[in-house]
Amino acid sequence: MQHTIQELMEKVSAMHALTVQAHREKYRLAPGEDYDVDGVTNLVEQIQALAGDIYNDRTVHPKLAEKKKK
Repeated sequence: MQHTIQELMEKVSAMHALTVQAHREKYRLAPGEDYDVDGVTNLVEQIQALAGDIYNDRTVHPKLAEKKKK
């Protein structure tokens, strides 16, 4: 894992903020009114990119690798 716990927290927090923003954009109008589909799609893609970054971080963190050597 190349990310520190702090970095993971920041990514998850950013994902939460983007999710809230997407939800507010989609549901701020009355039912039946159009919302900014491209804007919401962009936010969802950003969330997916952050999630993918976390998911794909499968390498051993350098500090853990050092501890295993000892």
